[in-house]
Amino acid sequence: MIRPNLATMLSFLVTDACIKPPLLQRMLEKAVEASYDRITIDGETSTNDTVLLLANGRADHPILNRMDRDGEVFQSMLSKVCQNLAESLVKDGEGATKFIEILIKGARNKEDAKQAAYAIAHSPLVKTAFFGEDANWGRILCALGYSGVQIDPNRIDVFFDKAPIVKKGMGVGGPMEEQAGQILKNKSFKVIIDLHQGTSQFSVLTTDLSIDYVKINASYRS
Repeated sequence: MIRPNLATMLSFLVTDACIKPPLLQRMLEKAVEASYDRITIDGETSTNDTVLLLANGRADHPILNRMDRDGEVFQSMLSKVCQNLAESLVKDGEGATKFIEILIKGARNKEDAKQAAYAIAHSPLVKTAFFGEDANWGRILCALGYSGVQIDPNRIDVFFDKAPIVKKGMGVGGPMEEQAGQILKNKSFKVIIDLHQGTSQFSVLTTDLSIDYVKINASYRS
């Protein structure tokens, strides 16, 4: 149950930096939007969801109250920490055997890209195909079809890492498909879907759906 919008997640970050609270809040929001807000295991949520950043101001440097060069340096470090922690959460997902980034490119706008990415990341059929190391690109296009995003099936390209599996809505077949299928045997890979509808993109970090996931969640009553 790891997903933004009341997910089961408690994250506490501490620093000795001297940063005014309003600026620190904006920095945290920016870091969270690109990390914690882009992870999902199964699409389920619960009632614990906190990312807390505490700064005691003990560091020996002038107080930061605006986004200058020093602020940008701190923002970069904070974003990296949040990204690493968010990735660790996904990799530690219940029964997870695969760490997967779903990247939607060429969408009309960011909301379309986000909606399409989560439709794929939450599809049980897509996730079980990943667990079975099955390059079933039809399930990916099916999830796109019911996502509610306007698409043209004849323009869609799909890649597993850099290996093409679909070009202009059709499977590549033969050796190229075999190469793409080999990517799924890795513990970590990226699925790239280019809609060729615009210039916006959005990515989500997720996992496969394994037999152990079912066993874990069927074995207790909360």
